[in-house]
Amino acid sequence: MDSSGTAVKSKKNLIIIGVVVLVFILLTTVAASGLVNIPILTHALGTDEAKDLGVEVDPVLFDQMVEENGITLKSPVSEYQLTNNIQYSDPAPLDITLSSSQLSSYLQATNNEGAIKQIQVKLGDDNEAEMSAYVDLKDYGYDFKGPVYVSGRFEKSSDSTVSIDIDEAKVGMLPMPDGSADKGEQAFEALINSNLAKMPGLNIETLEIQDGQLHFDGEFPKTMEVV
Repeated sequence: MDSSGTAVKSKKNLIIIGVVVLVFILLTTVAASGLVNIPILTHALGTDEAKDLGVEVDPVLFDQMVEENGITLKSPVSEYQLTNNIQYSDPAPLDITLSSSQLSSYLQATNNEGAIKQIQVKLGDDNEAEMSAYVDLKDYGYDFKGPVYVSGRFEKSSDSTVSIDIDEAKVGMLPMPDGSADKGEQAFEALINSNLAKMPGLNIETLEIQDGQLHFDGEFPKTMEVV
């Protein structure tokens, strides 16, 4: 083969290598988002499930919390999802302090069959916290399914509402666009406050995160039923 033929062959090889590298980068980017399951690659990147924040989750912690605080659940535990219609009653004084493990155990016991699964919350200081979850919104008309991570502030905004301020948000391993993060912050805050609005007699005197614990003091309903 003459030198011109060798050069052509080398050029073709470079193009093929470039295409392979480009495809690999695209696949890795898609897999890194966790929105599309690419066999082997998605699992290797760990984006086929929610980010592990290192918080221990144990159903026994949830059972103990319910019993110790005199809370009555009239429906199966798995039905108490954030997106379900829950009826609250019997407000009474409640002074409770929850660790990251207790809060995460509660959220997984009540939500792992809903749109928000595998929830872990890692509490920090000065009302700051991290949360990871696997979110699937297809049943709600949104083409979104994948692992989500957020960090920010969670605090009392009135005697019956809370506010959320997200500092960082990711889908899989990729940063969430600012516009999407803002919409997610507003939607999650609205979801929580819509549940709080259903609680007759709710009174938040204290709601703070400090030393890796969430402290609530006030009036809170002790009976809950999914309707």
